Amino acid sequence: VPDRVILNLTEDARTSMAVTWRTDVSVSRSFVEFAVATHGPQFIESVSRINARTESLTHQSGDEPEISAHYHSAVMTGLVPDTRYVYRVGDDVNWSEWYQFDTAGEAGEPFSFIYFGDAQNNLKSLWSRVVREAHATAPRADFLLHAGDLVNRHDSDHEWGEWFYAGGFIHAQTPSIMTPGNHEYNRQSEL
Repeated sequence: VPDRVILNLTEDARTSMAVTWRTDVSVSRSFVEFAVATHGPQFIESVSRINARTESLTHQSGDEPEISAHYHSAVMTGLVPDTRYVYRVGDDVNWSEWYQFDTAGEAGEPFSFIYFGDAQNNLKSLWSRVVREAHATAPRADFLLHAGDLVNRHDSDHEWGEWFYAGGFIHAQTPSIMTPGNHEYNRQSEL
């Protein structure tokens, strides 16, 4: 089942939106399906589907077990400005839930965002409270801005798993902009 689903802004968030997700290595072909949102399930009748780009990664950090996964990415294009869309990601057998997002309005319209800095530690147990309270306070924020140090150890799949867990569906419905901090870099390469 797809996990670590995250929505990302594109150069023109009025007419396109990017999404990435992870699966196990048995999934070699993945898709994103999307449509204009309706109040009920009628959107299913007008779903568009695009192929995702798939990349493999095998990684091991310290005493963590070796992890092999496929990472998928796709850009939904041809979207209408200031419109709510639904989307899901999957492989024709295993699908995510249907998520929704809003495209940006026209230039000059006001917007809001939530700023996060240095999530880094105690992600599942404590940062989860921060991201959920921020979402409860500003549920209509147009995007999330993460200003580095999302995790403490850049190569810890466990920490990245906690980061995605803490944000849950919020990552999949509110687009993010993430900038790397010093903890997202390999310190060994700097020595």
